[in-house]
Amino acid sequence: MVIWSQLKGKITQFKNPSSIGQAIAKNLPESKMIESTSVAGPGFVNIKFSNKWISKHIQNMLVNGIEQWAPILSVRKAVVDFSSPNIAKEMHVGHLRSTIMGDTLARMLEFSNVEVLRRNHVGDWGTQFGMLIKYLFEQFPNWEDAGDQAIGDLQV
Repeated sequence: MVIWSQLKGKITQFKNPSSIGQAIAKNLPESKMIESTSVAGPGFVNIKFSNKWISKHIQNMLVNGIEQWAPILSVRKAVVDFSSPNIAKEMHVGHLRSTIMGDTLARMLEFSNVEVLRRNHVGDWGTQFGMLIKYLFEQFPNWEDAGDQAIGDLQV
């Protein structure tokens, strides 16, 4: 989505976020780890790991010890962006699932000696703060006369 916001309005081959997601999925390097990729919704890139690859490496770990499990990756750094809840709204199970998956992926990469940059965006507060300000103006129409009372009400 960030890439699209930077390209929007410019002359490129990309017409929408989904086309960027498709280009990313199409240009991922070949890997025995990846069974398939797909693009969902407005451009989310889904990567399905190969069950064959995972089971082979788990078996190797069980037989030869955990030190043998970590694949040697050509990647030195990776960014893992996960969760992204809007903390001004109620959380739901989708946020938990994304957080667990992101953390798991980050730990797997770290185990393979990849430097991982963990990114967790917390969402937009604009609407919620707007509603709160409107409520305060309704409750304290003469807010200049209210003194610290209006702010004090927020700190309950």
